[in-house]
Amino acid sequence: MSGIQLSSDLVSRLKAVVVEHDAEADNDMLFMQYLAAVTGFIMAHQGQPGLDKGEFINDLAGFMGQVVKQVEADNQPQAPQEGAFGIWKPE
Repeated sequence: MSGIQLSSDLVSRLKAVVVEHDAEADNDMLFMQYLAAVTGFIMAHQGQPGLDKGEFINDLAGFMGQVVKQVEADNQPQAPQEGAFGIWKPE
């Protein structure tokens, strides 16, 4: 799953498509339900031999959790870096 490039623009465009289908999906919680339902819909149509759909769904849930943690960390305000001061003298 590497190489995925998320952006606010991508999410906004996806949401616009879903809202065009269902105006109530402007609510983020309903929009997320649509995304989950689309994932389930696509998964139901997969027929690769040996694909453990339940395990893959669990992997996707774990991946989603990692994305949440990363985005939350990226959105945390960074403390201003303090400049160094003083004079260093070798002993």
